[in-house]
Amino acid sequence: MGMFFFYNNKKPRKFSHSPILYDPEKEERKEQMEKRIRRIREEVAREEGRTIETPQETGKTDFGEEFLSQTKYLKRRKEKEKEGNRSFFTNNVTIVLLIIVLLAIFYFVFLS
Repeated sequence: MGMFFFYNNKKPRKFSHSPILYDPEKEERKEQMEKRIRRIREEVAREEGRTIETPQETGKTDFGEEFLSQTKYLKRRKEKEKEGNRSFFTNNVTIVLLIIVLLAIFYFVFLS
């Protein structure tokens, strides 16, 4: 039978993850190269008298909008949000009418 001792407990292994595909030095070199290329392009554009063009990011789409366009439920929900909030009485007319009827019954039965 195993006994539990406070002084001889094993501790869990620590989490140690080293990323395989991420190299911070390579990322830094890439950023420096992009800055250098951008600076050279700006200098060439100034020398030629052209306006400096800012690079446009292409190929990136908003995943949320794409997902919404593919689902009927989320499309309807988004349309309802665009319509705006309605007042309490327009959304809950039956509940308000039921409360009024119950108050009237309570008044006539118990207070008369």
